[in-house]
Amino acid sequence: MVFAHGLEDSWASWLPLSNVLPSDWYPVALDLPWRPGNDYRWRHRPSSQWLADGLDGLDRRPDLLVAHSYGANALLELLCAGDRRVPDTVILICPLYRPPDVVVTWRLFERARRSFEQHIHDSLRSRLGTRLRALDPDVVDRMIAKAFDRVGPSGFLTVFDQFSASASMRLDRVTARVLVLAGGSDPTLSPQAARTLADGMPHAVLSVGESYDHFCYARQPEDVASRLRAFLDVSPVVSGHPEGAAT
Repeated sequence: MVFAHGLEDSWASWLPLSNVLPSDWYPVALDLPWRPGNDYRWRHRPSSQWLADGLDGLDRRPDLLVAHSYGANALLELLCAGDRRVPDTVILICPLYRPPDVVVTWRLFERARRSFEQHIHDSLRSRLGTRLRALDPDVVDRMIAKAFDRVGPSGFLTVFDQFSASASMRLDRVTARVLVLAGGSDPTLSPQAARTLADGMPHAVLSVGESYDHFCYARQPEDVASRLRAFLDVSPVVSGHPEGAAT
């Protein structure tokens, strides 16, 4: 199985989840150019092309692809294009989706900007992990403010462009089995929007964790892992491994 991280996140964000997966699963986490500290020069190419490059670097087509947030949207673009590098079973965790009936307005823009600032806040706190308890709250606040200033308008506009464009994706062309994993406490993807997204794909199912926020896979890895396993029990992965490993 392969993991694709979100904007201003890294491959290491998948460690809590990968550590609680079954021992016969073989996770590989991609290091994508929208990692923390990037300069956003990669924006000259679509995010889906960068994800495709990452898949090209593997020694085989993966059996399962799990993607989060910005990475999930990159995966959605490949799915809608029928890209054969994408496996037949995928999991989208908290993608950035705008239902077609949600109009892009200045009010929506400002709400998205506030959500983005919250995501930077939550992402940094999530990456700090157990170190967070040892840090002075004022130090953490300064770290978050510095991170938000570093990301700047380029980071936010990158996300907002992808969010805005998602309403026009041809979801009806997706042939893969898809699990859309959403959170009741995620300010970006409401359960209603997640339902619209899942309903637009022929072979998609929706799972909503009422206590999940945007970084549920890192904060509640055991629960997320159980939902992944339940989905795969219903939608078995056809393995490309000669030895028959499931993922």
